[in-house]
Amino acid sequence: MDNHYNISEGVLQDRVNGKVMPWRPKKKRTLILARSFHRLGKHKKANRIWWCSCELEFRVEPETGRKRLKNAGFCRERLCNMCAWRKSLKTFHQVSKVMDEVQRRHENLQPVFLTLTVRNCEGDKLMNTLDMMFYGWGLLRKHRKIKRIAHGWFRALEVTYNRKDDTYHPHFHAILLVDKSYFKGKDYMQTADWVQMWRTACALDYDPICDIRKIKASKGKYKAVAEIAKYTVKDSDYLHEDNDELTDRLVGVLSSALRGRRLYGFGGVMQTIAKELGMEKPGEGDLVHIDDDAIREDVANLIEVYNWSFGVADYIRRR
Repeated sequence: MDNHYNISEGVLQDRVNGKVMPWRPKKKRTLILARSFHRLGKHKKANRIWWCSCELEFRVEPETGRKRLKNAGFCRERLCNMCAWRKSLKTFHQVSKVMDEVQRRHENLQPVFLTLTVRNCEGDKLMNTLDMMFYGWGLLRKHRKIKRIAHGWFRALEVTYNRKDDTYHPHFHAILLVDKSYFKGKDYMQTADWVQMWRTACALDYDPICDIRKIKASKGKYKAVAEIAKYTVKDSDYLHEDNDELTDRLVGVLSSALRGRRLYGFGGVMQTIAKELGMEKPGEGDLVHIDDDAIREDVANLIEVYNWSFGVADYIRRR
């Protein structure tokens, strides 16, 4: 990535490949979340989120002005929108890199994009619904037919909120690796077959909506990776500046329902390659160095530090 910072009177404006990075709006929304947790009586968690990424330290290459994040005090709380953004970037990088290796090592494998859904549920049912879905995913991936056709996979949970109906829509996105011969073989599964298998795995009394499609070109591959790497929950779904009561209710429900869950996961060939590449588990580990684009320490002899100013509501250069 090509990083440049245009500084006007010490204010940080982070650009990566010409795109402005959302440090300021993300930090401002962490304060909304922190206040919500304070109101909910979760004061330690609220304090961690309040001080999340209040200081950003960048390593600078003097001749080119190229900069890379060196340190940042990320809180790593599950609903922190700042940390979720960094996890999303990291997950995109990890899955992309694993898929590049799959393409290089296993020319016979074809990725397909799978979405598994269930009906929307109310907040008091979300935890049980997620329990059911994760149990169902475990049964699905262990099914003898799926084990036969899927040589590797990556799975991610997404939960969206419908404000009009006051319901939650949890669903799985997954990338599966199948043999290219799968599409003409006896094991080929139509969408209706996936619906019935997912229905059985989750013990549902209705036909859930499922979607399965081939990832064709390189551009399509990265579109699928971007979909997989999206936030588990968009902060716009649960942080409402105009409604503290709604925010607190959503934060409380999502915080409880998502606690302790594996939101992302590799399996099969993709898990093997991830381990060989020395990758941390998706969604975990270092949120500062999220890709391989590092700056050599022997040439990056300038450090720039930016502190969050609560008065200015922006990152201001300290040195």
